[in-house]
Amino acid sequence: MRKIKVYTFNPKNQINQFDIFVLSRGLNSGKPLDKPCANSFVVACKDQAEKDFYKTLIAGLWKINYFKPLLLGSVIPFLRITDFKQHLHEQAKKISFTPDDFRSDIEKIKIIEAKQRKIAEQVQLLEEAKRIIMYRNFKYRRELR
Repeated sequence: MRKIKVYTFNPKNQINQFDIFVLSRGLNSGKPLDKPCANSFVVACKDQAEKDFYKTLIAGLWKINYFKPLLLGSVIPFLRITDFKQHLHEQAKKISFTPDDFRSDIEKIKIIEAKQRKIAEQVQLLEEAKRIIMYRNFKYRRELR
């Protein structure tokens, strides 16, 4: 397993399609992001398979609050890039011993995320339907006056 390149995000630098952005400040430090922000790290991957691997690894570590003990700072907690690199590499090494299991888990997580997005869209449509029903009711009553 090759050592992954991690650096702080700079808007002047070019963004690769295989880059993963990870929040570096705040209580959600370590959270993978879809779009870069000022307080984020960039994990540079060489292809889609590597991006999926690291994005799932980082998301899993964030979900289990793996980065919480690494946070420093009293007002706005932050994650040091050296700590992030070190722990990311250690966890990637541990998982590389069972790559097939992790790949199958990645596929399962992708399916779950797709279903989760679909359900969120359905909930949004239901909320819109409720709003329309209420609007129609109040609009009708306003016309009766």
